[in-house]
Amino acid sequence: MINHIEPYYGKEERKAMEKYLKSGGFLTEHGVTEEFEKMLAEFLSVPHVSCVPSGTVALYLSLLASGIGKGDKVLVPDLTMIATANAVRMTGAEPILVDIDPFSFCLDLHSIKDEAKAMIYVDLNGRSGNMKEVKKYCQEHNIVLIEDACQALGSKHKEKYLGTFGRFGCFSLGFHKIITTGQGGFIVSHTKQDYKAIERLKDFGRIKGGNDIHDFIGFNFKFTDLQAVIGIEQLKTIEWRIEKKRQLYKWYFDEE
Repeated sequence: MINHIEPYYGKEERKAMEKYLKSGGFLTEHGVTEEFEKMLAEFLSVPHVSCVPSGTVALYLSLLASGIGKGDKVLVPDLTMIATANAVRMTGAEPILVDIDPFSFCLDLHSIKDEAKAMIYVDLNGRSGNMKEVKKYCQEHNIVLIEDACQALGSKHKEKYLGTFGRFGCFSLGFHKIITTGQGGFIVSHTKQDYKAIERLKDFGRIKGGNDIHDFIGFNFKFTDLQAVIGIEQLKTIEWRIEKKRQLYKWYFDEE
């Protein structure tokens, strides 16, 4: 029995955690989380990353920041983890299920029959269709493109990382992902305006961090430095983890 994936951590994570705990850090989101976000942004070659409690939260906040709400329709593939559709429901919008392409297992553009305000394109297990065509379709139909790349950290389409093609890209750091912080996730954004919208939504809707002025409803969806300590050490070994994943695939493929 070879597990599809399992969490792996070693002495580096244990040493880093011990060092952090001895430093007297406050555990909650602060400087170490910012360092982790910068590392993720550099790895993916994107300007902004915001860490959040889960991939589901990442999808939810991305939808809210895109103006999705009650009365709107959002295209989602009919083969995905339920969190994709749940996040749409959480905003009050309606998920519209679309058939998948039999070759990529991702949303089939030719199967879309409904008009919608947004699309959540799921990079299922690191797979994707032609992302250039996906972007073009969304632009031509005035659809907000959000990538659910929760299963795709480190995967690419034509040398560009999945999760970086849409207005927002959503990732998971759950226990069965290629790197993990136990629970957690993060959002990729490309403009300062979208980045600030996410940052405010995840921090009670504050006008500025640390004050108590709130001009719209936000949430307590912050990350923790405790998780970031683990995430930093996990990310340092991402290339090794990708290669290990490819080897597992080869074993399954060869023994099929």
